[in-house]
Amino acid sequence: MKQTVFIVMLLVAHTAFSQDESLEPVSTANFGLGVGLDYGGIGGRLTYLPTPAVGLFGSLGYNFAGVGYNLGGVIRLAPDKRVVPGIYAMYGYNAALKITGSTQVNKSYYGPSFGLGVEIKGRNNNQNHLNLELLVPIRSDAFQNDINMYNSMGANLTTPPPVSVSIGYHFNF
Repeated sequence: MKQTVFIVMLLVAHTAFSQDESLEPVSTANFGLGVGLDYGGIGGRLTYLPTPAVGLFGSLGYNFAGVGYNLGGVIRLAPDKRVVPGIYAMYGYNAALKITGSTQVNKSYYGPSFGLGVEIKGRNNNQNHLNLELLVPIRSDAFQNDINMYNSMGANLTTPPPVSVSIGYHFNF
């Protein structure tokens, strides 16, 4: 159901914005390095812009428990402005457990995440931009069940906050 809503959002944005010929993108793709869910933890994100208002991305990174990835999209609300707000949706890594000591655990959890963000282009260089996001991961029940299980075994794990912050710097090409 959530994937269907995401696809419909992308199609609506594509239809709404692709008819405006004045919105020519400076580039059709960018690569960013950053920290956060949409960078796979600490990693990189490749974004393709089929239209100025829609971006599709994939990421790969390290989340301290192993490799993390995400696939998703962004609806860019004012793509021709210096500050570009966006609505994000993705599926992939959104939680991880790493326990060292007598119990060794390295486990990543996957699910959808949604959020709001902003691209901030430089004053003298709109080819590159800073990307900031607030994301809400929809974490699986298995993640909370594992936290409870390991806490009952003596670990002292806390549930992460319901909102995650992401930051990266992107280079257009």
